[in-house]
Amino acid sequence: SLVEPYKRYVFPTNGFYDNDFGVIMEHIIKELKPTPLKIALCYPDVESGKVARRAVEEWAEFFGVSLHLEVTPSALVDVTSNVIKMKRAGITHILIHSTAPGTVFLLKDMKKLGFNVPVFGSSATCTEDIISIGGDISKIYVGASPYSSWYEDSPGMAQLRKISMKYNSGAKESYRIKSYVLGWVIPEILCEGARRAGEDLNGETLAAALETINEFDTKGLCGPITYTNTMHYGLNYNKLFRADPPTGKLIPITDWRRAPSKK
Repeated sequence: SLVEPYKRYVFPTNGFYDNDFGVIMEHIIKELKPTPLKIALCYPDVESGKVARRAVEEWAEFFGVSLHLEVTPSALVDVTSNVIKMKRAGITHILIHSTAPGTVFLLKDMKKLGFNVPVFGSSATCTEDIISIGGDISKIYVGASPYSSWYEDSPGMAQLRKISMKYNSGAKESYRIKSYVLGWVIPEILCEGARRAGEDLNGETLAAALETINEFDTKGLCGPITYTNTMHYGLNYNKLFRADPPTGKLIPITDWRRAPSKK
């Protein structure tokens, strides 16, 4: 609803769940190629959960696979019954849309019930909190995110670390979550639009300038960003990250990827 229908003055700087799950499902189906394959989606019955469900259902139809649905409590404090049902159904891969703590509750109940299958999370779950809260049980988790991790090796992330540490010596411990990188992407886009608008800067010239951004390179903070005068999706790229409990890091296992075209 942020981008369809087109809204001239709205320029999202975040990714979309539809892209998250498109990249995840393509990775599972085309690269992992598991046999048998039974995918389940765990989602809460709230608005963002319904958005995630619609996206995953469309991708399941696109890839020609069946989908098992589990509606979980929005707090996800106890998902024992959901885990039992998925185990009985022979689910081989779980997709989850929740928060990091909610995802950890799922991982804990899976471990308690001896259900050891990989869990793939939307960008809402893809934060280092998964590891700091879940510890060793997070090792079966893979998440999609449009943003790099604090410790990744790229010019953009090096600059982010340098400036952050200059103003806060504890930044390394404080700012490791991916939402901090989102906080850098927003002004990067705004400043690029202002530069392109030039001296005659106002709402109209800024909007027109932002619509000329094509494959804008943030030097590794996120994937390329594009806006046009008919499309404001902006950030369409994700990487997949695997939780690594010994280091406490989310390690990228892919490069920047776009979900396949449904057309």
